[in-house]
Amino acid sequence: MMLNKDNLYPLYIQVKRKIIEDIHNDTYTEGSRLPSEAELCEKYAVSRITIRRSLQDMVDSGYLVRKQGKGTFVKRGKIKRSLISAEGYTEYMKETGQKPERKIVEKMIKPCSPFIAKRLSIPPDSEVLELCRILYIKDVPLGYEVNSYPIMRFNGLEAYIDDRVSTHEVLQEKYGVTLKNAYKVLNVLLASEKTANYLNCNVSAPVYQLDKTAFNQYNTAVYHSLMYYDVNRVSFVIEDQNDE
Repeated sequence: MMLNKDNLYPLYIQVKRKIIEDIHNDTYTEGSRLPSEAELCEKYAVSRITIRRSLQDMVDSGYLVRKQGKGTFVKRGKIKRSLISAEGYTEYMKETGQKPERKIVEKMIKPCSPFIAKRLSIPPDSEVLELCRILYIKDVPLGYEVNSYPIMRFNGLEAYIDDRVSTHEVLQEKYGVTLKNAYKVLNVLLASEKTANYLNCNVSAPVYQLDKTAFNQYNTAVYHSLMYYDVNRVSFVIEDQNDE
C-alpha cells in the first residue's frame, strides 16, 4: 500500500491514520496483535523509523499497547456517547463500571460572550464560571470541555468544584437542580494547538465539537458546554426513543 509522499501530512501520520482505519473496520480487532515492524514496513513501503514513530504515537495516544517479548496489540475500540441523553461524563463512567478521572486546567469567573449569553438566556456580559477540564478513560484523554455556569443562578459554585467531584452532583446537592434534557449541536473541526495538546492528538486532526446546553426540570438553561473529542476515539449514537 503506497502512501502519498506529497501529502500535507508526514508519512508517520499517514501510516497512523491507515492503522486506525484498519482498527475501525475490524482488520485489527480489539486485543489483536499487529503485524511485525518488518511486515508493516513492507505493507506501507516506508522505513522502520517511520513505522516505529507511528506505533509510538499510537501507544502514547492510547490506541495500542506494547507487551514485552510479545508484540504490539490493539488496546480498545471507540467509546460510544449518546446524542440524546442529558447524562454527563460521571454518569457515563459509572454506567460502564469505570472510575471518573478529571483534570481541571482552568477555572475562572469572567464576563460571558454574546454567544454564551444567548445559549443561557442571560444578559450580555453576565458573569459565568468558566470551567475547563480534561476527562479521561483508562488514563487516556477522552475529551476536553469548556463549561460555562451563570453566576446569577449559581453563586459560589466555584468553591465546590475540584477534580474529585461531579458538577451534576454538585448542582443537584447544593442548588436543587435536576437535569432533564439538553440541546446539542455536533460539529467537526480541526484541532487547535491547545485542543490537540489536551487530547493528545495531532494539530489540525479532525475533532468533534459538541455544543451543548443543559436544562433543568423547569426548562431553564443550567450550563453551556463546548466538548471536544478525537473522532478516532469516540462515536455518537442516536437511540430510538419511541414510546411503548
